[in-house]
Amino acid sequence: MKKKIAQIAIIKPLHKLFDYEIPESMESEIQPGSRVSIEFGRKLAIGFVINISNKINSSGYNLKEIKKLIDKYPSLDQEIFKLILWVSKYYHAPIGQILGLATPLYLRQGKIIDEFSYVNKKNENLFDQKKELSKEQQDAVKIIKKSLSFYECFLLDGITGSGKTEVYKHIQNEIYKKGLQTLIIVPEKNLIPGLLRYFNTNNLKVAEYHSSLTPKQKFINWTLIQNSEIDVIIGTRSSIFLKIPSLGLIIIDEEHDVSLKNNSEARYNARDVAIYRAKSKNIPIILGSATPSSETIFNVTKKKFTHIKMRKRINEKPLPNLKIVDMSKKKNAILSDNVIKAINNRILKKEQTLIYLNRRGYSPVINCRECSWIPKCSKCNLNMTYHKNKSLLMCHHCATKIKFFNKCLNCDSCDIAYLGEGTEKIEEVIRNEFKETRIIRIDSDNTKKKGEAEKIFKEVKLNKYDILIGTQILSKGHNFPNITLVVIMNIDQSLYSPRLKAFEHLAQQLIQVSGRSGRGKIKGEVILQTAYPDNENLTRLIKSGYEEWMVQLLKIRKNLNLPPYKNWGVIQAKSKKYEDAEEFLYNIKKILNRYEDTEIYGPMPSI
Repeated sequence: MKKKIAQIAIIKPLHKLFDYEIPESMESEIQPGSRVSIEFGRKLAIGFVINISNKINSSGYNLKEIKKLIDKYPSLDQEIFKLILWVSKYYHAPIGQILGLATPLYLRQGKIIDEFSYVNKKNENLFDQKKELSKEQQDAVKIIKKSLSFYECFLLDGITGSGKTEVYKHIQNEIYKKGLQTLIIVPEKNLIPGLLRYFNTNNLKVAEYHSSLTPKQKFINWTLIQNSEIDVIIGTRSSIFLKIPSLGLIIIDEEHDVSLKNNSEARYNARDVAIYRAKSKNIPIILGSATPSSETIFNVTKKKFTHIKMRKRINEKPLPNLKIVDMSKKKNAILSDNVIKAINNRILKKEQTLIYLNRRGYSPVINCRECSWIPKCSKCNLNMTYHKNKSLLMCHHCATKIKFFNKCLNCDSCDIAYLGEGTEKIEEVIRNEFKETRIIRIDSDNTKKKGEAEKIFKEVKLNKYDILIGTQILSKGHNFPNITLVVIMNIDQSLYSPRLKAFEHLAQQLIQVSGRSGRGKIKGEVILQTAYPDNENLTRLIKSGYEEWMVQLLKIRKNLNLPPYKNWGVIQAKSKKYEDAEEFLYNIKKILNRYEDTEIYGPMPSI
């Protein structure tokens, strides 16, 4: 006798689906996307129904029955269901892992979806007042408004301070008039509070969605969004999987940012998934950036995206002057005399300085002078960073931590060398050099507590600090009008890195962080310290600007047949024994050698 069989995905890193018989009592109600309770092994688990079929059980063993149907209606609609299946197939990721990333914890635990009411939090900094758009902003809005009823991908390529967010606001308002919802995705959750204030006007219902929300609040927001109770959703990369029934517009802010890529568990790029979703749903999508990625510019040249340029700051504010300081002959110096003088000048004028170093911790490498021991992560085999404030060695890849009290863990020697600088060490140097000065370090180590980053940013705007020391958290999206000097440190490792996109990412960071200077009434200045002031890439970037530099970069990549003109794939293997990983990769290489049109390099150690 044929019985209906459900293929079910479990929230585990498993590629296969599992067959379960559907009890007759559930046959009329159970659908793809439904949550069910099942016996998996000897334990009860929550699964999502993927497929339903009428087939004869030919497996030779008795199938287990579904224990319970949790939802009266599927918790995932067909649009999200198809999206999850596509992401799983496209990125070769276990569907269970994608479901885990795409759903809030309470949903995966089988909690019942209740009715919730939207609570409007009072907006302290209202942006209700009408803003007069610049000519470039008006032109951008005019172009995008022509395509609000169908798919088109726009690259809003605007320099820092050109007013891209106000363009987003005007387009979102047009979408709101049509009774539709807008999804805004940002690379960092620290950018969300400012956007929440910006969009929380005119009786709009705005909600956030990111990892720092409590499981309960995340579930409430997920429910409100999927019930069409929210007009504007602002979240990080996992927001792309939200069930948004009346979605009419997607905005990806800072589209170039590597934080839009999920590099743990199932890997995916939220920007590319968003483009696929917008195309499938036939709605417009805006990619915003002051430093567009090479693949996005490539798509512009192929006429796949519409390019909108904004090359002037609001109120015609000038871009900051940039000065390079040669550190090649100052081997042990961390701060140059030019930088010390420039910071003192800002302190006297009651202006603020931002010191940018995209490396947290105290020292990225330490070693024992007695036995040459260098601490490496037992899981990743990467150098561990020393965090002096917490007496820790930490792997910045997998977050493994080891207590360390300035004594070699191999030979007990106290003769330890601390090589390189992180933000903790720079803070120590700055405090010694500029005594009785108000200094704040801003990185992910001291902004983990909920609301801490927003509190610090508010204090910065109130001029409670003279010097800010920070990582890429400070490099994008924020508007601090009193910062008139930006000092950029320790970029030299990226200048000659063998990684394909190393300098592209560095160029984006340099332009983004430089844009934090001079956003108020006073013209800004940027000082870049480097031991390689004559680096060809660096001098071309500074002389020609990002746009022209990117044109030249794409010409070089085309001539060398490199991405985005050719597709590359990387196969990585991890093992406790190097030989096992190497042998596995050589076996993979033998299989791939069958394809004559495929070029293969390696195996080689990961960078």
